[in-house]
Amino acid sequence: DLGASTLPSAPALAAADALRAQAAAGMGAEDAQMVVEAMATAGVEPTYCMGDDIPLAVLSSRPHPLADYFKQRFAQVTNPPIDPLREGLVMSLEMRLGGRGNLLAPGPGAYTQVLLPSPVLLEAELAALQAGGAPGLDVRTFGLHYDAGSTDLAAALAALADDAEAAVRAGAGVLVLSDRLAPADWSPSRPPIPALLAVGAVHHRLIAAGLRTDTSIVAETAQCTTTHHLALLVGYGAHAVCPYLGFETARQWRASPRTEALIKTGKAPDLSSVAAQKNYKKALEKGLLKILSKMGISLLSCYHGAQIFEAYGLGPDVVDAAFKGSVSRIGGMALADLQAEASAFWAKAFTAEG
Repeated sequence: DLGASTLPSAPALAAADALRAQAAAGMGAEDAQMVVEAMATAGVEPTYCMGDDIPLAVLSSRPHPLADYFKQRFAQVTNPPIDPLREGLVMSLEMRLGGRGNLLAPGPGAYTQVLLPSPVLLEAELAALQAGGAPGLDVRTFGLHYDAGSTDLAAALAALADDAEAAVRAGAGVLVLSDRLAPADWSPSRPPIPALLAVGAVHHRLIAAGLRTDTSIVAETAQCTTTHHLALLVGYGAHAVCPYLGFETARQWRASPRTEALIKTGKAPDLSSVAAQKNYKKALEKGLLKILSKMGISLLSCYHGAQIFEAYGLGPDVVDAAFKGSVSRIGGMALADLQAEASAFWAKAFTAEG
């Protein structure tokens, strides 16, 4: 228990700032209305049609979030899919934050951990963790924004991995990788490193340094709004995720005049802001269970870091930097290309349309 059982009941951002944040993260109006708002309303993922005829992200003339370059894998021959509803008793989303200690020398002082019932952290829970809500657990926070005028994405990524490794050697039990900024601190020249790229790079750097079991990674990001985004972050090393823009979008939806009008006419349920955020969190968790079940995996701890994805359109320098071991059959985008796409999204926050 992180001592954070309540949620803010009013939007933390002005409506205009929320729209800018959505544009900067690559979230369009359809994403907000058909995905996030639907999840906040019903507590389940929206239902899509069968099949996917959308062109590959690497073939598009428009920038795409990094998650669009990955496809989930599923069990075709060996592990049969399981039913996360009927077999819910054997499925778990529990994760632990903190170093694992020496498994060969167990004892009360071997490790300090926090048991999470879900990898989806509420904003208040993350704030409590960062404020020392877990006694004995050293939490370090790293910002993902970098100065694009003086460095490039590759250098910023390497510097982040260096800083993370140094922090773990100094005893950090939890690394929080955050792209959150107050609107007053936004700058056109300081885009964020894509959260998925940052998580993967830090994860593999710690593996190479022999330090991976000494710490946990938490992603606080605006770039996680769907179950696919969440599964990617966990699959590439994150122990927990705070999708703060998803929660903010749920709050903005509930506070909007359009929603009030729909409630008055009986076309939308009369939910509180707190209930809308809880529904969104519940939908992410149910969707993640469904993703696990397609691989015949029952525990999220077994899915964590398993990289059960294929990349379509990412070049070898990207794979080597953050996704080692992942299959990328056709090559494609280099780190410089990803920097251009991330900067294009970030620039939308500073345009009249954003």
